[in-house]
Formats: sequence, structure tokens, C-alpha cells
Amino acid sequence: MSAKSASDAVPAVDRAVEILQAMARARQPLMLSELSQLTATSRSTTFNTLATLHKHGLVSKDERHKTYSLGIGLFELGIAYIEQVSLIPAFVENAQRLVDHCGETVKLAVRQERDVVYLSAVEGPHSVRLVALVGTRRPAHLTAVGKVLLSELDDGELDDMYADYTFYPHTPNAINNLTELKSELTEIALVGHGYDREESSLGVNCVAAAVRDYSGQVIAAMSVGVPNDRLTRARMDELTGLIRSYALDLSLTLGWRGPG
Repeated sequence: MSAKSASDAVPAVDRAVEILQAMARARQPLMLSELSQLTATSRSTTFNTLATLHKHGLVSKDERHKTYSLGIGLFELGIAYIEQVSLIPAFVENAQRLVDHCGETVKLAVRQERDVVYLSAVEGPHSVRLVALVGTRRPAHLTAVGKVLLSELDDGELDDMYADYTFYPHTPNAINNLTELKSELTEIALVGHGYDREESSLGVNCVAAAVRDYSGQVIAAMSVGVPNDRLTRARMDELTGLIRSYALDLSLTLGWRGPG
């Protein structure tokens, strides 16, 4: 955050956002004392902030158990956001065709700093399939979509972004240092697609390609994943060609005129 944007911030709004984020991370109702501790804010300030959020439907209060949880108003805001972004309905139509063709789950994600956030998904019909939790966040360097999006950054941007980052070994296959990540991103930038080889989750492999807007800017990435019990070299080669083709189709739908 720049000095100017920091000085323009409204403390009361900052506190409200911190409380909502704490509740989202907890994924369960929290008591006033817990929220006060999690946000390092006094009980009285936390109580007043919660009362205001409750008034606007952004927080729900359980009077019996004296706990707070996220309110329906946040869901309504989220739906409004989705409806105003033409990317998502266009993706769903595109992804459904791909799922019908290949039978595997297809996901759409955007990057937020070092993470990716999944915006939408169409699940495959198999009883054993990837379950896509829309709204979830994952470290970008562990995912195929994340690596595709990171490949748009230059070395300086990557150095700044990962300057204070510790690469934890989420799985045995996970990238564990910036040098290794840069090497893979260089390859992705050259070939136009990226892989997750059991890096985010054991037993799951994904391939992703970029989605561009009318100006040619990369705005998202879409992926298709396959569990190990259906994975062969030929199958992954097939899915690689498909995701590249369908990501291009989605980009053209959004107004991109194509390469060249």
C-alpha cells in the first residue's frame, strides 16, 4: 500500500474488513472475545463494529450462543459481483462444452498477489472427480492456473512478490524456491500452458491456459484436472490441447482478436 493510499484509509472501515476476513478464515461462528483477539481490537470497538455490520446484514448474530457469522448480505454482494462480470457466464457456457467433451472438471481463477481465487467451475460427471470449491484461495505457485498467471510477470515483479515468502513443501512435488519457480514460468511463457503435477493436491494433475480480454491482456486462467486413476500421457496431451483451444475460444468471446 502506498503512503497516499494508507493515509486515505478509513480506520473504521479497515476494522470492519478485518473482522469479516477473520470470520471468513474461521469458517465457523465466533464469539465477541475471539473476534476481538483475532483482530487485535478492543471488545467495545469490536462490538460496535459488529453491530453496524449486523444492521446491514453483513453479519449474522446467534443470540442464544452469543456468536457471530457471515451474513446473507455478503452472499448478495457476491452474487451482484458475479452478475456484473461478463467473464463468468461466458466461462460457464464455454466450460460446459469442454466438460461434455472430456468429462473432467474445468475451473476458472484469477490471481490476487501470490494466491489464486477460484471464481467458477463446472464439474465432470465421474463419481471420482475434482470437487471445485468456488471462492477458495490457493498459493499460485502450486496450481496450473496460478503458474500461467504468474508467467505474465517479469523477474523484478516476481522478486518483489516473493521477497519475504517461505516456500512450504505442500506436497513432495511442490516447487520449493523462487529459482525453480522462475524456470518453470519461463517455460510456460514460451509454450502457452502450465501444469500442476500433484503439487497442490496429491493424486490430482491439472493443465491450464490463459484467458484474455478484448485488449489481449491476461485476466484469468482456466484449467482442466484429472485424478491419477484416469491419467495417462496420451490423456494429458489431449487435455492440454483442449484447454488451450477452449481458453482461446473464451478469449475470442470476450473480444480478443487473436494472436498476430
